[in-house]
Parts: sequence; structure tokens; C-alpha cells
Amino acid sequence: MGLYIVALAALFFLAFAYFAVGQAAVIRNGAQTAADSAALAGARAERDSLKDDFLAALTGGDLSALGNLLGDGPLVAGCDADIQGAASRLAQRNGATLESCQDVVNPPGVTVAVRTDGTVGPSVIRGTESKHARATATAVVEPRCHAGAKNGHAVHFVCDSGPLTVDPTSDGFTLDLSDFYAVRLSK
Repeated sequence: MGLYIVALAALFFLAFAYFAVGQAAVIRNGAQTAADSAALAGARAERDSLKDDFLAALTGGDLSALGNLLGDGPLVAGCDADIQGAASRLAQRNGATLESCQDVVNPPGVTVAVRTDGTVGPSVIRGTESKHARATATAVVEPRCHAGAKNGHAVHFVCDSGPLTVDPTSDGFTLDLSDFYAVRLSK
């Protein structure tokens, strides 16, 4: 009977240990989701920082400036307050805290690191009650188009999805930078 109780206790211990491993996997997945979301938000903010310059080049019909804006250089210098703020808000919505934000180039984007606000929690494995998960993610901004020719106020672009003609003087015109740039996770 004693061997039966020892075996049963060992079985319970293993079950609780597997549960702790499962808890750790869940918190780790949550950290990665928060990092991915934060990186995408930061890259979208980086893309959106181009709106005024892009609109000025578009309304001025400046094909050279449009070509530069749709080039491969960094969009802004560093993870500025707007980019960090956007990344931090999305990390918080996903139960994490933004620990760092760094610019990347070629293609431009951001790399973020987050730490979960929650822990693995108490379990049969010592120390899990204070263990936070950490994760990193990189999101990039890639041009979808390049400027072609100009016809009056209309500017013609050649895009991945086909030709695009934009006339900033037309009624109801709104600039949507997602037409010109893709934001995606990298690595």
C-alpha cells in the first residue's frame, strides 16, 4: 500500500509540474503576442509619420520627393515618442510593458522588447510565482509602390497590386498610406 501512495504522489507531482509548464507556455505566448502587436503599432506609427511629407510631395507633384519617401532609408530618426507611445499602448492592451524600442533600417521599422505584467503564478516548481515572460518582435515598413509619371495634378504609381493613380485635387481625396506601404512582422 505504501508503494501505491508514493506512486500516486509522484503522479500528482508530475501532473502539477506539467501544469506549470503549460502555464509558462501560455504566459510566453502572451508575451509574444504583446511584442508582435507592439512592434506592428510602432511600425504603423513610423509609417504614419510620413503623412505630411508625403501629402506635400503629392500635392506639389514632386516625383523626386515621392521617390525618396518610397525609398529604402529610415523613415524617422529613432523610436520617437509617438512610436514608443503607440507600441507601449498595444503592449499594455495585451498585458505587457514595453521595455525597449529600437529603430531598424533596410527595410525601416522597429524592434521592441516587452515583459508580461502577469507571472507564471504559483506551482510545484519554485520561483514561478515571480517569473515574467519576455519577448521581442520586429516589424518593418516596406514600400508597395514607386512613383511613375505625372499628368496634371494626377500622379501615377506602379504598385505591387498594379497601377495606382492619385489626384490630390479630386473631391473626396484622402491619403491612405497603407496604399503605398506594407507594415509586417519580420524575422
